[in-house]
Amino acid sequence: MHLIIAEKNISAKRIAQILAGDEKVKTTKDGSVFTYSFDNRTVVGLKGHVVEVDFEPGYANWRSTTHTPRTLIDAGTVKKPTEKKIVNLIQKLAKKADLVTIATDYDTEGELIGKEAYELVRAVNPDVRVNRARFSAITPAEIRAAFENPVELDFDLAAAGEARQTVDLMWGAALTRFLSLAARRGGRDILSVGRVQSPTLAMIVDREREIENFVPQTYWVLSLTTEKDRTTFEARHTTGRFTDRDAAFTAKERTKEPLVVTEVKEGQKVDRAPTPFDTTTFIVAAARLGFSAANAMRIAEGLYMNGYISYPRTDNTVYPGSLNLNGILETLKGGVFDKDVAWVQQNRRSKPTRGKKESTDHPPIHPTAAATREVLGEEQWKVYELVVRRFLATLSPDAKWATTRYTFDASGETYRAAGGRLIEAGWRRVYPYSEAKETILPAIGQGEKLPIREVKLEEKETQPPARYSQSRLIQVMEELGLGTKSTRHEVIGKLISRRYVEGNPLRPTLVGRAVIDALDNHAATITEPEMTRTLEEHMQLIKQSRRSRDDVIHESRQMLHQVFDNLEAHESEIGNEIMEQTAEERTVGSCPVCGRDLRIRHSGASQFIGCNGYPECRFNISLPGTAWGRAIRTDETCEKHNLAHIRLIKKGARPWDLGCPLCNHISSNIEALYLMPSMTDDLLQRLHEQHIYTVSDIAGMPPEELAEALGIGIEEARGLAGEAEDALEVLRRRSELRKLVRKIVPPRKGRSHAKIFKSLLDEGIGDLHALSQAEVATLKKAGIPETAANELLDEARRLSGERALREAGVPAVSLKKYLEAGISRPEDLCYLPIPYLAGKTGINPETVHKHVDLVCRHLGRPTPPKITRQAIERGRKELLEIPGLGEATLQRLHLAGVYNAETLLEADPEMVSSITGIPKARIHDYIGHLK
Repeated sequence: MHLIIAEKNISAKRIAQILAGDEKVKTTKDGSVFTYSFDNRTVVGLKGHVVEVDFEPGYANWRSTTHTPRTLIDAGTVKKPTEKKIVNLIQKLAKKADLVTIATDYDTEGELIGKEAYELVRAVNPDVRVNRARFSAITPAEIRAAFENPVELDFDLAAAGEARQTVDLMWGAALTRFLSLAARRGGRDILSVGRVQSPTLAMIVDREREIENFVPQTYWVLSLTTEKDRTTFEARHTTGRFTDRDAAFTAKERTKEPLVVTEVKEGQKVDRAPTPFDTTTFIVAAARLGFSAANAMRIAEGLYMNGYISYPRTDNTVYPGSLNLNGILETLKGGVFDKDVAWVQQNRRSKPTRGKKESTDHPPIHPTAAATREVLGEEQWKVYELVVRRFLATLSPDAKWATTRYTFDASGETYRAAGGRLIEAGWRRVYPYSEAKETILPAIGQGEKLPIREVKLEEKETQPPARYSQSRLIQVMEELGLGTKSTRHEVIGKLISRRYVEGNPLRPTLVGRAVIDALDNHAATITEPEMTRTLEEHMQLIKQSRRSRDDVIHESRQMLHQVFDNLEAHESEIGNEIMEQTAEERTVGSCPVCGRDLRIRHSGASQFIGCNGYPECRFNISLPGTAWGRAIRTDETCEKHNLAHIRLIKKGARPWDLGCPLCNHISSNIEALYLMPSMTDDLLQRLHEQHIYTVSDIAGMPPEELAEALGIGIEEARGLAGEAEDALEVLRRRSELRKLVRKIVPPRKGRSHAKIFKSLLDEGIGDLHALSQAEVATLKKAGIPETAANELLDEARRLSGERALREAGVPAVSLKKYLEAGISRPEDLCYLPIPYLAGKTGINPETVHKHVDLVCRHLGRPTPPKITRQAIERGRKELLEIPGLGEATLQRLHLAGVYNAETLLEADPEMVSSITGIPKARIHDYIGHLK
């Protein structure tokens, strides 16, 4: 068997389809892992890394006095499976294989993933032949060529990846553990530090310091407006910026007519076509379309896996001679880009554009197959179209501009106006992402005199440097040698997810600044790019066989030991500095009750804002649970309450800005307060003045305190507390209903759960009992599909009935038996005959009668007569003596209330037949036999 190992399931499936050609591919699922087989070949996909590097056992305890953070530098490492099902399947298939081909992505990470698979194979089949298929696109031509011309695994390239893995683990774990322990932070609040992450964060913090320390300088800009042939245009003083106010005002006063044209310059300017995409330039271009770096790479990876574009992780900006550019153009013909492709073919430049970076691993990012908007969906289509149009632009001629520049004299003051007109669109015809802004000036001859319509002097200030956008930060990281093309966007993602930075453009949070400030003060090596760049360069030498993996790891250990010499000498100072600064990150302002600090607090899945004065002061503000995102404070402050605004951060979701937590707390509880019958606008205002904002606040206060706070009598306070308890019960029942709706009704665009719930409330459906009484048509009117409406009603009726039985006093053990027998409605116990209930549940008839009595009293209905077990047993014998009447028929008769000879003789055959399904004639026969 020929076993082929791809990097992911999606690429495994596509590779199998390509190699199989017209042959049918058999898909098999082994546990949760798919394999694709044809002929004598089986293709299986990994999930990227299926093993991970970790420290040897014994280093898990962060507070160990033996294995301190520093000991992690020299700790041994082991590889352990992270995807055991995939590992087991790979090894099971490898035992049967006589050839194994590694078909992972061809870069450092992909080669390491391939080597990990190679080691798994060798562990169970040491002698099997293993080769490597290398490709830059998952297209039929590339895949077939790669498998027809296999090569050997590049162990040097994989060793560079292993070195990076080990170095990053060592630096990240040792520094993270040290800093978190020093600052006494644990759980989800640990302070993560990384070899690439820290200098990247330092750049963002340094830029923020520059902005804060920036002292603006005032300057003046002088311009005039003139006119020719009814065309008005502007000319600027040649000084550009006046830094001297008197000089600026003097120049303005001296600017007098006539405005004489002293020089006319006309020419042409070549507007070069853009160079091919490498990873960084692609991310920058995608950012202009609104994609974050991580999102752009995620989408590009999906397009690559599905064969639409080439491998998106590349440093190359020069098309290799082997790339069939004509073939790619032909592939794109006949679709959306047909006219653009035809134009490029007719006007194609002699050689495609080329950038400064050239490598041999992968070509620049380019399209590999035709696609449509309908197939890809809007988001993927935007990225695909960007790649296609960039490719077309690199084959298109340069654009050309006609340029005009006029110089004017106004009584000794010199002004200039410049214009440009696009005369040959060139590449701009096919690449609309770069705006061609024309400035058309009228034709003017030298020596002409023009009027001055207005002279304008504007006072301006120099601006601080801009914060880094994600795309700009990636460019700077590349320039400084921080990270790789594959990891830079991931590093930024980690900084965001760890709440070190926020926003776009990026700015550091309080905790991000605290970490960098502490490291800058005591271990600046970690925050400076030189050390990281040196290690990156040395890892490149591993790829070239000029250094060994072990050598680079040893060098890294020495560097980290030097860092720890400084850290350990200042551990308490570092911890105190961070704690002092990060206390502020959770402080949102002063408590309105006692004046002490209000801080964000987390407890498992819940979070709230509590007073530092607890337990003396119990003021708190509720927040949505952490499932909605972890709460952080922002720099914005509420003008009314002077509290910092709150933002919820959740990985993979857009931040949710709550705004002022107290404003949000008040507004979200007003509706509940008005559930209390005595609530008025005046009472509401008095409650708020006493910082009482919720019905639970009212219900939880001793009546004496409530009476004193509101200036009311004790009995009135007790009445309010009782109303609050009732309101809480209404809210609890609404919450129960909301959970059921969320569980059963899937959300979709235009049909949110909130919208459905509001519609249900408008229909008077506010709890499970009301829902159980509703009609399907009512639920459909609220926006619930018919299938979900029926399921919702069934579940509501079951839950509502179960609750009513429990409230009536039916014990839990018996309740379970009733439910298992399908008896869930209270009405069932009042109307179904006791012999039937006892037979279905196995509960003693006397006990059943007790339950029936409880439920009927609860419902206000009459209780049926008691029937003893002895009576049912006697009746059973009487009925079974009737010829043709067996146990099954007896159970059916019980349902109609027939349990002995007497009740059968008194029964109406037609009614019994309709209830039991027993033919009426047969019932007449039974009765006739008794007579």
